[in-house]
Amino acid sequence: MPIVNINLLAKALNAVGVDFDKTVSNLKRDEELVFFNTTASLNEETMEWHIPVHGWVYEPQSSWTIRKLIGELLDRKYGLKVDNKTKPIFKRRLNLFTVDNERSKRIIIDLFDQLYELPKSAPNGQFMGLIRIPDQDLKISVDKTVSFNAILRESDQRSFVGSLSFIRPRGVSVISDIDDTVKLSYINDRKKMFEAAFFQPFEAIEGMPELYQKWAKQGARFHFVSSSPWQLYAPLNEFMCEFNFPWASFSLKKVRIKDETFLNLFKSGLITKPIAIKEIMQRYPKRKFVLVGDSGEQDAQAYAQIAREFPKQVKKIYIRNVHADQTLNKQYETIFKGLNRRLWSTFTKPSQIKMDLSKLANSDI
Repeated sequence: MPIVNINLLAKALNAVGVDFDKTVSNLKRDEELVFFNTTASLNEETMEWHIPVHGWVYEPQSSWTIRKLIGELLDRKYGLKVDNKTKPIFKRRLNLFTVDNERSKRIIIDLFDQLYELPKSAPNGQFMGLIRIPDQDLKISVDKTVSFNAILRESDQRSFVGSLSFIRPRGVSVISDIDDTVKLSYINDRKKMFEAAFFQPFEAIEGMPELYQKWAKQGARFHFVSSSPWQLYAPLNEFMCEFNFPWASFSLKKVRIKDETFLNLFKSGLITKPIAIKEIMQRYPKRKFVLVGDSGEQDAQAYAQIAREFPKQVKKIYIRNVHADQTLNKQYETIFKGLNRRLWSTFTKPSQIKMDLSKLANSDI
């Protein structure tokens, strides 16, 4: 995507008396900016594309004291030790929770050679803005993924780039959990959970990348909705790329270590997940949805709630049977009571899932 020529822009603005400093992001050199993957939706009444832009501004803080305290806590409770092998991963991931979040930061982005100013960052460093582009002005083919970038001062040669995907009003979308659905997280085993989260490289669940790639080739679009905290967005996105998962948007959980103990970091998302899923459903009211989760958390309860509220949109629910529990289907009969039995299925291996999403897109079921 073309980048605005800052020198020419500065001259043009100064010529008409506009303060150039207000047309660039006011990031300091020690501050970092992350844009979270986002998707555009078409409002068919106004024929405008709505593009939410969500990101995070922070100053990295390598807190040896906090790392030492957390390391000692995990060693004392679970026998997890920070050694020469695990230190690089532990340091990087934990440091994402000890950053200095930057409030009141002005972010200017270049999208399709147009400059847009986003709302200033909140106390948690995050910002959220909505850009509207008339459909007639869109110069790309829908279903494309494009990039946009932050406009910085000429002296700042860094690059902060975001990724945006345009999704058609009709089609099939997959809303997927992350932990123990596509990534081994051991949510019900706290020792293994913290080891996987802070000591080891992320590991994909066998067969899930291939299943999602197959669905992507059949036309599906993807949204990850998880109880994982926003602080782990970068490592999670890198994991998705490393294991060749299709491009997806992310909806994660807001967490501040100051507000709760570290050991409750991955608490249930039964409250937060339905809210995030509803927002996606409402943005794409004519799309059909497949929901994928696991039995380790309360995904079945959350998805049953969504299916009852959006019966015309939810077409299939898949729950990964984490522990190969033979009684799971019987338990779920109660959770999904009143819903069509064909709506939900459990699986232990992705190879058991045979659904062709291209057929689902063309069906009325």
